[in-house]
Amino acid sequence: MKPMRRLLLSLAALAALSFASCKSESRNESATNSAPPAATPVAEGTPPPGSIEISEESLQKEIQKNPEDAEARFTLGELYLNEGKYPEAAEEFKFVAGKNPKDSEALTLLGVAYTSMGKYDEAIDAFRRASALSPKNAELRQRLADAYEKAGRQSEAARERAEFGRLRPNEHAKELYKQGKYDEALGELQKIAEKNAETYFVMGNALLKLNRPKEAASVFRQAVRLNPQYADAYFQLGNAYDRLSRQEDAAEAFQEAVRLNPQDADAFFNLGNTYGKLNRYGEAADAYAQAVRLNPRDADARFRLALLQLKSGDVRAATEQYDALKGIDPQTAERLQQIIAKGAASR
Repeated sequence: MKPMRRLLLSLAALAALSFASCKSESRNESATNSAPPAATPVAEGTPPPGSIEISEESLQKEIQKNPEDAEARFTLGELYLNEGKYPEAAEEFKFVAGKNPKDSEALTLLGVAYTSMGKYDEAIDAFRRASALSPKNAELRQRLADAYEKAGRQSEAARERAEFGRLRPNEHAKELYKQGKYDEALGELQKIAEKNAETYFVMGNALLKLNRPKEAASVFRQAVRLNPQYADAYFQLGNAYDRLSRQEDAAEAFQEAVRLNPQDADAFFNLGNTYGKLNRYGEAADAYAQAVRLNPRDADARFRLALLQLKSGDVRAATEQYDALKGIDPQTAERLQQIIAKGAASR
């Protein structure tokens, strides 16, 4: 669960080429943001050459030329919403929704504008229409529940919150997890009758936090069984296997994580650690090199890559890592310099 935290090794352990530290299991599961949709920001300053400047003035000119331009009216509504001009925003979204009654996004933002104006009955109408078009949209249920509550219609608010809970059964447990209440989160997840891949993923993270890696591995396997494309679950499965000293299994899990998400520098880093524990140093070096390519400021990956380069006799390559580390992490650079110098003295 993001952001990752590292378990740093001591200098002696690093110098001995220990690969014990993986990036930890604190990666956040993918969760839909329940905050109101952000309006499109207006870029400040001079736009890049060849770009089209979008501003309130330019949009109004477009609308003067073609008053029926729903796209321009929608974008102008977003700008108004961003600027806190809620009545003006509502007029634009109302126009767009009138042109296309099936535009759920315009209806949602119309509801947001009305809510911001304190017009809760109008907001409820907009959110209900949007929800009818997108019945599986949990955020709309949440917005509708909030609008009902502000309008004093508590029973209807409770009904929508119940529907939100049905559509997003893991939300309460995820909040408990974020608060560090891992036992409580686990208890909530275990109550869910129809568990999905995310349910098992959050369970696994809670179990890792509670230092129960064997159970964590079991539920992460459930997560990837339900969703074979769940890269984060494979990542955490690798962490669970690492805790259990099942390095071959950990390597397979991290391999799957990087296959599914080739941009995941953390997964390549952990794959490098796992290969190192298996004495597969060439593959470890390749994995660390990928981690560095994806995240050039990853001091740990550069340091460990340099250790492997020294192990293979490539002092020049290790020195390149030292040069890069000087501008990233001077303390780590100094440790690497000591190791390079010690190796040169022993030759």
